[in-house]
Amino acid sequence: MIFRRFLAFLSLVGLVLATALPGLAQTNGTTEGALVADAVTLGDSLTEVQTGIYVLRLTNVSPRDGSFDVDFWIWFRWQGTDVRPDQTFELANGVISNRSDTEVLNDNGFNYATVRVQGTIYQQFDVREFPLDNHVLTIDIEDAQYDASNLVYVPDASTALDPTVEVAGWQVGLGRPSAANHVYPTNYGLQGSGVAESAYSRFSVPITLERTSFAPLFKLFWISFLAVVLGLLAFKVKSDDLDARFGMGVGSIFAASANAFVISDSLPETTHITLAEQINLIAVGAIFLTVFISIWSLRLRYVERDEASVTLDNWSLVIIGVGYVLLNAVVLLLHFV
Repeated sequence: MIFRRFLAFLSLVGLVLATALPGLAQTNGTTEGALVADAVTLGDSLTEVQTGIYVLRLTNVSPRDGSFDVDFWIWFRWQGTDVRPDQTFELANGVISNRSDTEVLNDNGFNYATVRVQGTIYQQFDVREFPLDNHVLTIDIEDAQYDASNLVYVPDASTALDPTVEVAGWQVGLGRPSAANHVYPTNYGLQGSGVAESAYSRFSVPITLERTSFAPLFKLFWISFLAVVLGLLAFKVKSDDLDARFGMGVGSIFAASANAFVISDSLPETTHITLAEQINLIAVGAIFLTVFISIWSLRLRYVERDEASVTLDNWSLVIIGVGYVLLNAVVLLLHFV
């Protein structure tokens, strides 16, 4: 008799819980029960996810290291209970160092979730035009669990860049977000899949960095320009005054060489000769010519051809000076063409 009463009590508790739990699930935005069930799909199992981001900060932009840090909010709007894009997304071209917890809300019949993300993105910087280089940084989002046959991203028009975002030396702008399938030519060793490649929907947000002045060029090369001027002024010193004449030329070469080390320290390993290196090579070449001609002028002094030595110095000052300016103008002109 006692055992039957105990079973009846358990049945009553089970009935109460069965009635109360659905109501509790509807009030909790993070549970599966809160997800909007009527999925708008493009196929039997394909879910369309509207995605956008709001960029808060760009820091540690380093062409040398090929990386930059980013802090942004990302949001997702979708229908159905089959996917949770707010939990399964990843940075396709970087790593997430920190992310906030998510809560799913009902937004006019859509599931809506936002996540704040901090991470590091790795990217190849084209430094051939350094220090007048422009770049396009990209934030690439993919789903780590679902391929393009199950989930596709659609760019949200509300994607934006915070007005306070700044990167020293560049003007920051936002490009047009896009979404497309990214194909990986591998089945990741899963031979039973029957396919040789896999495709994932990728949401990409381009961020433009544009140089707006010649200030980086001046800051990087004013010592090099000064070294060339000192090398040219050596022609105004008598060629047989060895300490002054050759001291100015040799010192100028060392200054231009030191500038080359400063340039290389700002750049990644590359097989290209950058704009900065071209300008510095022109400076080193001009200074080397001044030292070579100083030796020639000194030899004229040794054979007592003083007038020819002075003429050589005067013409060399004009020709090398004009040639140095013209070569730099040509290099910069080719940069802008």
